Amino acid sequence: MKKGSDLILNGELILAGMVLMDDYAGYMWEEDVWFSPRLVREALLQLDEGEVTVRISSSGGHAVAGESIRAILAAHPGGTRMIVEGAAYSAASLIFMAGRTRLMSAGSMLMIHDPSGAAWGTEEAMRTAADVIGKSAATYAAVYAAAAGMSTDEAREIMKTETWYTPEEAIASGFATGISDASGVMPGMMSAQSAEAGRALIMAQVDLLTERLSQKPQRAERPVQPIAASGAPLAAAAETLENPTMSKPNPGTTVPPTNPKPQEHQAAIMAERQRIADIRTMAAPFLLSGRLVEGELQALIDDGTSAAEAGTRLLAAMAAAEPPVRTPASAARITRDETDTRLEGMIGALMGKTDGPAETYRGMRLKRLAMELGASAGRQSGYSETDAVKRGMMATTMLGGAIGVSDFAYITTEVMGRSLIAEYQRRTAQWQLVTGTAISAADFREIYAVRFGGDFQLKDVLENGEYQTATLKDETEGLRVQRKGRTIALTFEAVINDDMGAFQRIPREFATAARTMESSMVWSLIRANSVLKSDGLALFHADHGNLATSAGAISETTIAAARKAMAEMKAFGSKDPDDFIVSETELLLVPPALELAALKFKGQITATKTGDVNPYREFYAPHTIPNLGAAAGGSDTAWYLIDPDMPPIQHAYLEGHEAPTIVTVEGMNPDVVRMNARHIFGAAAVEFRGAYKNAGA
Repeated sequence: MKKGSDLILNGELILAGMVLMDDYAGYMWEEDVWFSPRLVREALLQLDEGEVTVRISSSGGHAVAGESIRAILAAHPGGTRMIVEGAAYSAASLIFMAGRTRLMSAGSMLMIHDPSGAAWGTEEAMRTAADVIGKSAATYAAVYAAAAGMSTDEAREIMKTETWYTPEEAIASGFATGISDASGVMPGMMSAQSAEAGRALIMAQVDLLTERLSQKPQRAERPVQPIAASGAPLAAAAETLENPTMSKPNPGTTVPPTNPKPQEHQAAIMAERQRIADIRTMAAPFLLSGRLVEGELQALIDDGTSAAEAGTRLLAAMAAAEPPVRTPASAARITRDETDTRLEGMIGALMGKTDGPAETYRGMRLKRLAMELGASAGRQSGYSETDAVKRGMMATTMLGGAIGVSDFAYITTEVMGRSLIAEYQRRTAQWQLVTGTAISAADFREIYAVRFGGDFQLKDVLENGEYQTATLKDETEGLRVQRKGRTIALTFEAVINDDMGAFQRIPREFATAARTMESSMVWSLIRANSVLKSDGLALFHADHGNLATSAGAISETTIAAARKAMAEMKAFGSKDPDDFIVSETELLLVPPALELAALKFKGQITATKTGDVNPYREFYAPHTIPNLGAAAGGSDTAWYLIDPDMPPIQHAYLEGHEAPTIVTVEGMNPDVVRMNARHIFGAAAVEFRGAYKNAGA
């Protein structure tokens, strides 16, 4: 199961792939290229409260999930520094707006458009759906407008036309604040010259606003101007405002009477609109720079603050908070620690990568890695290739021995571990046909899969209005996770021989072994007809009603009998004679010996007469399971029907170990690096109501 920590790399939050709702993500847990609000929230909890760098590369996804993630990031105490690496389209562009600083890589693109959706139903339902999408679009337009310092109407037009932006165009429109580069310098930071220009911009706006507010208002006749956000760099002024017209209401302002005439009422409305426009015009540069958020601006508007007072509060506060100039030195920011970059480069190169940090070490092999690390540790007298390799296998130049392993041991173990996980996730697991969602075990003690039920039949409400209480029941099935593993030895001889074949083959073999371990544990429960702890009966048993009373081959007759038995299954704990589960038996599981029979049963064969029609042909998806056959200790004649909504097996991982792992055991030895590959997994039979067995013939 994917966790929030999977989104963290070198202290940064990496949002790559599709934007999914948490509920949808549950059906895609094996895929790696997605993220959801839950994962982002978990990841932020593992990072400190300072500013977090978020790197995003996504073609979008679910709009509601995108807004949820944007809100989560925007609420982070230290703020976020967003960097688009490649693409931020659709819902991903909404997430991008969360950043106080919003950067784009030189070759990236930003795309903003209207949300879309699908609807089904009556004419009225379709109209309602369209209205909902329209309201959603208006809501998202407000988010884009607040980030870019433009009006909501302007943002709405951009969305309607589906607008694509290069980094330069995004900056000009206010959606981005700079272009990221490899040097780590944030182009959004300003030099002393740009700071002076920013100060001049602000003071010019102050003068303009002061002049407008000192005049007699004639706002009823003057149309409201759209708010135009400046794209110039912003730096707050060092002076505080002293113009008296900025600290008290305009003496020419009049209060409308309680029951105004139509003309006066209209004038009051126009005056209020102009007040809002004045405040937004003055605040636009601060919104653009990220020094002010929409919520703070809206609070000034909602509490009736006059434009003059809003100007005093906002501009004076911004001016007092900024130094007179910002030197070029303060613009520098290291985006990636040099040591981390080097480590990631070596790890990536050994995994066959050729871009990013790995480009420097393209084509690196084991011997070159050891010699590179040995050279960093310093040459000694009597230098030779052998000495360099040994010295490299013990060097701690980068890690300093802080975790008790050499740099070489850390890098090779990390490569093994990442390769192992990639291979493990690449391989599909057939046993998931008969299991549900995994549960987590905190330790190696027995845990319980609890099954709830009861008599939920609706009964007559008593004369006094009292409702009769339903009685809940529960059953538990126990399981324990088991730890299995092997030791890997990367010897000095293997390094000298540059044996990359074995180095790359080991993770693949262990991934295969981990899947084999899981398959063996799960299918043996089906194959051996495991006993349930809750009632002491076998999973498939006559008393459970899920074992064929007479064995028979796959046919319309035997399938019909199986469907009847499963259709008559009652919900656990129910006393209602009509409370049937209505099981949907969609899976037909067979050993290899019955594959042909199952395919023929499912085959597209046109019957010549009505009596030869197979009515169940479209009902089932056959799956051939080698673990069920005689070669694995099972039967070559038995076949099974499974309802995927009521899986018979429950599986579990040790918390934090949802995939096989590799850890260094001995990492300071110049002759060998020892690693333990281990996998912690458990399974137990828990539910008989969604499974059926026929011993076959």
